[in-house]
Amino acid sequence: MKRLSVNLIYICALWAVLVFGQGVGAMLFFRNTPSFPSDGPLSAGQALLLVGLIDAIILILLADAMRIRDRTLALTLGAVLFGVQTFQSMVETIMFNGDIGMTSKQLAAVALSSLFRDAWAAGIIALLWKGDSGPADRLPGLAWKAPLIGAFYVVCYFTAGSLIAWRSAAVRAYYAHVGQIDMSALVGFQFIRGLVWCVLAWLLTRSLSGPSWRVALLVGLAFAGFMIPSLLFPNPVMPWPVRSVHMVEVGTSNFLFGVIAALVLRFGVGAVEDARVSRMPA
Repeated sequence: MKRLSVNLIYICALWAVLVFGQGVGAMLFFRNTPSFPSDGPLSAGQALLLVGLIDAIILILLADAMRIRDRTLALTLGAVLFGVQTFQSMVETIMFNGDIGMTSKQLAAVALSSLFRDAWAAGIIALLWKGDSGPADRLPGLAWKAPLIGAFYVVCYFTAGSLIAWRSAAVRAYYAHVGQIDMSALVGFQFIRGLVWCVLAWLLTRSLSGPSWRVALLVGLAFAGFMIPSLLFPNPVMPWPVRSVHMVEVGTSNFLFGVIAALVLRFGVGAVEDARVSRMPA
């Protein structure tokens, strides 16, 4: 009961910092951007509060389950939050920017405002989770696991795209120029994104405690939960009918991918620990 009460206080503190950071970041880096009407279920203010709350809950769940503390925990979770929510989304936007139509100034503003917000979040995490860090798991076989995970991401990406996103007439109309993209280049690009996802999964998996199934569920939750709520924000470049389909597509594929990637990374961890213990002097 006491732990639950503490976590509720932590959620409120982190939620407040995330909302503050995003609000101030928007004022700093989107000063000259005209306002635009809401085209989805939420206004900008409502989306700000809901997305901040979701991010805070996921960060709390991850922080409580990790062996690392203090600045190491803050840097890890800050990097994962920015990597999932901003970096991976931005590189995908750049790839399809012929249809999306964001300017370089808009892309820079998104990156800087998100970095500002996530730095504040990392700061409060460092203050709330003090203490000494425990040892991280050694994840063997990265030489073969990383390319396997990268290839699996390509499968998840194109499967979800064809079975979910591309069934929507609104999505097909929005990405009118997708046929002009070199498919081999797109596959290679998504494989590289898959390797970046592998790094993000590695950052979490090596420090999360508990059985492999719980680690996998937390990684899947982070990959889906950090990315899809941002699509609730009113958006002048992507209409709600397209964003709503992407929420289902990305949520499904990212969760499945995160679970499998974590299980692959955890494969063989028990054997490594057994071998280490057997070499210790009696």
